[in-house]
Amino acid sequence: MIAPIRRAVATDEVRLGALQKRAYVKYVPLIGAEPQPMAETPSVLLDGYEVWVVDGVEDGLAGALVLRMAPDHLLIWSVAVDPTQQGTGLGRRLLDFAEAQALERGLKQVRLYTNALFTENRKLYAHLGYAETGTDVYEGRELVHMAKSLVATA
Repeated sequence: MIAPIRRAVATDEVRLGALQKRAYVKYVPLIGAEPQPMAETPSVLLDGYEVWVVDGVEDGLAGALVLRMAPDHLLIWSVAVDPTQQGTGLGRRLLDFAEAQALERGLKQVRLYTNALFTENRKLYAHLGYAETGTDVYEGRELVHMAKSLVATA
C-alpha cells in the first residue's frame, strides 16, 4: 500500500529532523558542510513553512516536502526522500504534489533552488520541466534557481 502524503504535525518534528539528515548527508562531502535543509531546525520548518510528509516503515518518514507560498508562485524549499526509498518514484510524487498544490491555489509557477554542485538534481529537475533562471550566492555557496510554468502550452 502506498502511504498518503499528509500535512506534518508537531509530533513529526523528531522524525522530520532525522529524515532531513538521512536524505542530505550524502551531499556533505561534496560541499564541505551540511546542506541548508539538513542544518535547519525541524521546529523552524514546522512553524514557518508548509510541511507535507509520507510515513515510512519502522516509525520513520519516507519523505518530506517543504513549501512556502509567495504571491505569484509556490517555492519548493526542500524535497527529502529517505535513502532506502530513493529511486522508487517518491521524490517525483512529492514534486507532482507540489505542482498540484500550486494549481489548487491559482498559482501558475513552481520554483525551487539547489546547490550548483548538485548536478544530478539539476538534470532531474530539467528533465521534469524546470528551467534554470539564475544563480546567487548564499553563505558562500552558489545556488541555482529553477522554475516551472504550470500554464499549458498549445
